[in-house]
Amino acid sequence: MNTTFIQSILLVQQPDAVHTEFMSSLENLGMSVIAISDCADAMQSFREEDIDIVMVDIDFPEDRGIDLLGKMAADPRELPLIGLSRRKSLADVVEAVRHGATDYLMLPAENLDVIRHVMDRATERGTLKRENLAYRTKLENANRDLLESLTLLQQDQQAGKHVQQLLLPDTPKQIGGYSFCHFILPSLYLSGDFVDYFLVGEDHAVFFVADVSGHGASSAFVTVFLKNLFARKRSDFLHRGSTAILSPAKMLTLANRELLEMGIGKHVTMCVGAFDLKCHQLCYSVAGHLPAPALTLDGAAEFLPEHDMPVGLFTDAEYSDHVISFPPRAVLTLFSDGILEVLDSETLEEKELNLLDILKEGEGSSVELANTFGLLEIDEVPDDIAILVVSRV
Repeated sequence: MNTTFIQSILLVQQPDAVHTEFMSSLENLGMSVIAISDCADAMQSFREEDIDIVMVDIDFPEDRGIDLLGKMAADPRELPLIGLSRRKSLADVVEAVRHGATDYLMLPAENLDVIRHVMDRATERGTLKRENLAYRTKLENANRDLLESLTLLQQDQQAGKHVQQLLLPDTPKQIGGYSFCHFILPSLYLSGDFVDYFLVGEDHAVFFVADVSGHGASSAFVTVFLKNLFARKRSDFLHRGSTAILSPAKMLTLANRELLEMGIGKHVTMCVGAFDLKCHQLCYSVAGHLPAPALTLDGAAEFLPEHDMPVGLFTDAEYSDHVISFPPRAVLTLFSDGILEVLDSETLEEKELNLLDILKEGEGSSVELANTFGLLEIDEVPDDIAILVVSRV
């Protein structure tokens, strides 16, 4: 804005010859001037009149002009305020600015150009001040909306975490002659790692460990899908005679097909196992899960061989069942790959050997292993960590 656009000026000034001359100058610039000589009346005009700019004489006795500037500067309209003085004093300039003046003019003015320049400058500063105030208000509103959204999101995440924990099986849990226990440490509220184990009929116990790609809510939804898939197939076994739940390879094939059909861009590494509780045989299938399931027996630990492709990546992925005996005192331990992040070794091979060294010591529960790896003292982990331990008792 410049003086071309200024229509009305509120001039608060002591009535004298300088005042008369200055009023004449403003009118020569084409301004409409509302002249007030009493500071008490000035505030009323300031509030009621339609004005574009204000000029205040700071030479009023008892600092009434300075006080008036301060009151006007507090007005939310942020009108340009110009301090006027007959004294050529730097201290007066500083005092006027401290009380909200956007510019300052010494009287009598040298010429009309000086007056015009001061008014243009004060108007530009006033405009910039109003724009900054508008931006600040907009930013504050945006921050408030963001905090409200964040609070709602945290509440949703906490509710989701509670639901996910309810979906996990009891730990520890005895099924037939086998003990199952698990430990899960999520990197966020919700975990992309999941475990489950349950009795199927009277003669089988089925379990799985899943590590969904990514973290957070989207990965947690996949764990809910897997929980539902295995529950459906368990129900089919009980009510329709389907034996798919007893074949880890068939369950991985179903999971692969249904996850690809969802089209959500998530894949899962899994290990699925089915114990024959009478024959004490383990049928298992591994879908790209790292590290591999480890079998510990009589002070020796080794990874189970035979791996297939992860679930949810390839339409032509094939999965195979493998059967091994599971003798007394045998312990099967499964980790998600988050455990590799907390091991000090540098290479994957060294980390896997480190795991086997720890497992052969015979740690008997998931909580004991979590303590061994220091997981109980870690506040934040870079990846979800899941531990499942199955032992024959």
